[in-house]
Amino acid sequence: MAQDNPPARAHGSVSLDDPTQALMQDHDYMRQLFQRYLSTEDDRVKQQAGPQICEALHRHTTLEEAVFYPRVQHLDPALIARCEDDHHQADEFLLQLQKLKPGESAYDGLMQQLRDAIIAHIEVEERQLFPAVRSSSMNLQDLSLRMQAYESNLISTQAASSKGAARANPMH
Repeated sequence: MAQDNPPARAHGSVSLDDPTQALMQDHDYMRQLFQRYLSTEDDRVKQQAGPQICEALHRHTTLEEAVFYPRVQHLDPALIARCEDDHHQADEFLLQLQKLKPGESAYDGLMQQLRDAIIAHIEVEERQLFPAVRSSSMNLQDLSLRMQAYESNLISTQAASSKGAARANPMH
């Protein structure tokens, strides 16, 4: 059904044998969210899916930039630079989207542009970068553990700041 939420990868769940699997699961989730947003006229679906896309994309790019890219950069520095440029472009789209509301025509147009940019980025990673990582002599288990630790720390930090925000703004 078009209104069902696609399942997201459980945070901190990274295969010890192949850390790229977790990133590919995130990619699949992003594709499903974009499809959900762009294939409906239902404003309620858009109001739910739009922020989900922005949050999932931010979480994914943060993980790649903080842990994954620095550890695999030696395999192809130019490719990593391209991927980082793609992330910066996505960040610009996300900043623009924050000024609008899901369902508005300008938001829909930006969401389509963001989707196109992200799909192109995903193709580069899945066809070029991930195979290079898998075929390298890198310690993939170490990379997986670092990704798990980063995500776990991020979740803990977000939970702590959510509790702090709830205490600062109690409901009446």
